[in-house]
Amino acid sequence: MKRARRCTKATAHGVALDEAAFRKRRVFVTRSSGRRRLDPTAALLRAYSASARINQYLVQRLDPAVWRAELPAESRGGRVRTIAALVAHLHNCGLRYLERTDPTARVPAELDRFHVTPAQAARALGAKRVAVARVVGTAIAEGRRIVGFGHDAASYLAYYLAHDSHHRGQIVMLARLLGHAVSRETMVGMWQWGARVRE
Repeated sequence: MKRARRCTKATAHGVALDEAAFRKRRVFVTRSSGRRRLDPTAALLRAYSASARINQYLVQRLDPAVWRAELPAESRGGRVRTIAALVAHLHNCGLRYLERTDPTARVPAELDRFHVTPAQAARALGAKRVAVARVVGTAIAEGRRIVGFGHDAASYLAYYLAHDSHHRGQIVMLARLLGHAVSRETMVGMWQWGARVRE
C-alpha cells in the first residue's frame, strides 16, 4: 500500500491543508485591516467535504434490504443499477485523477459493485473524502491542474459535488421504489451540511 504524504502546504491566505485541521478549516480569514475576507479555496473544499460526508452518512443509514435488491422487470423500463452498484460508481469516479495528480497520495481502491458491503463502502467513501481534500486542495494551492481532468482543480470539486448529489437522489428514489424509503430523520440529516462537515 502506498504511504500517504503529509500535506502541510498553505493556501494564499494561510489556511493549512493538513487533514487533521481540514474539518475545522476557516472559511473566513481576518486580514491585517481587521476585515474578514472569504477564502474561496477553503469554502469550496469545505463544501465538497460536507457533500462527501453526506454520501457516507446516507450509506450508513440505508435499510440493508435495499443494498442489492432489484426492481421488478416490469417496473424498470430499462437498465437500473442496484444501490450497491450506484454507491460503487459514486466512489470509483474520480479516483484515477487523484492517483495521476499525486502518485504518492493514499487513494482508496475502487469498489467492486458485485461484492462490496455497506460497511466497506462507508469506509472507502471516508477515505476518498480525505484523499480529495489532500490532492485537490494542494493542487489548488499550488495552481496546478488535476491530471487528466479537462478543467481546473476547483472545477473538479464542483463537478463531483454535482455528480454525487445526482446519484444520492437516485439512491433515495430507488430505496423508496424498493419499499424501504430513507427515513425522514436521515433526509433532514443529509441537509445539515454544518453538522456533516464537522464529522
